[in-house]
Amino acid sequence: MHNVKRQHFSEEVKKQRQAKDALKIRNYRSLQDKVLNLKNERVYSADVFNLTTDLLQLNPEFYTIWNYRRDIITNYYQKNSSEEDLAKLFDQELGFIMMRLKEFPKVYWIWGHRVWTLEHHPRVNWKAELMIVSKLLTMDSRNFHGWHYRRYVISKLEESTGESYALKEFDFTTEKINKDFSNFSAWHNRTKLIPILLESKPTSQFESSLGFLQQELTYLKNAMYTDPQDQSVWIYLRWLLTSDIFIEKLDRKTYIEILNQELTNVKELNQLEKEDNGVENNWCLKSIVTIETILNKIENNPTYKTEIEESLVKLIDIDPLRKNRYTYLSENYFEN
Repeated sequence: MHNVKRQHFSEEVKKQRQAKDALKIRNYRSLQDKVLNLKNERVYSADVFNLTTDLLQLNPEFYTIWNYRRDIITNYYQKNSSEEDLAKLFDQELGFIMMRLKEFPKVYWIWGHRVWTLEHHPRVNWKAELMIVSKLLTMDSRNFHGWHYRRYVISKLEESTGESYALKEFDFTTEKINKDFSNFSAWHNRTKLIPILLESKPTSQFESSLGFLQQELTYLKNAMYTDPQDQSVWIYLRWLLTSDIFIEKLDRKTYIEILNQELTNVKELNQLEKEDNGVENNWCLKSIVTIETILNKIENNPTYKTEIEESLVKLIDIDPLRKNRYTYLSENYFEN
């Protein structure tokens, strides 16, 4: 790093560090072997439970030990504890999991164990759990594990209260997207919520599928122009233009008008990118191919075929890593 003085260690210091690391490795392997042997012998006790804690603090990705930990809870604690003691145990378990999540927020097995713990907890506070996952998404708003877990918590909240959280969650995605247009998980969660909201129509915003689609395309246009290289907005655009929840509510003429308007917008942005950077934008070209393919299926216009082939040739040049894909598409796009 710049302006950071490089440290030079003597051979003696290096040897001391290596010896220290070797001791840590030996201790870890010894603990691992001990716990795995106990697992194979199906030993379930508080002492072994504590050993799994020690091991998972060293290696939170050791899914076999998470499984063993659940077996201990099931075969020892649940058989020998009162409901009150079990509630305390599960509260402590949630605390332990939270410490692991703060340090390792993208380890699947930790999230899975939290779900299991809540499923077996005799008294879950789902509103508190929603606050917790909201806090975690404040720390890392793009963590797809956190978003998936949030959907789980919301489903449990809705189940326990009989109240729909779809509108609140939609507003939550808007909040996160406004802070970071590149938040793929927030855009994705939007696709889960929109069908529910268009069906339930909780506000005038969702009264008309066409009106909402136009509003959403306008919102998305700002994101597209802000960061044309971000795949999140282009994937969402594709969803908006191809989702049955919109297409089935639109007549042919209106659908074609929307597609042509978006095609114009994307082509304009692509031209701006070419003027600014000297090269066309690969995501713009991909979207042009997508939109013109849809239009060609509706109108069977040979002009679209020509433009699609031209876009694919350009993509081969500017995105050589996917050359074979574009070549294949060029050769097979219009085969029926």
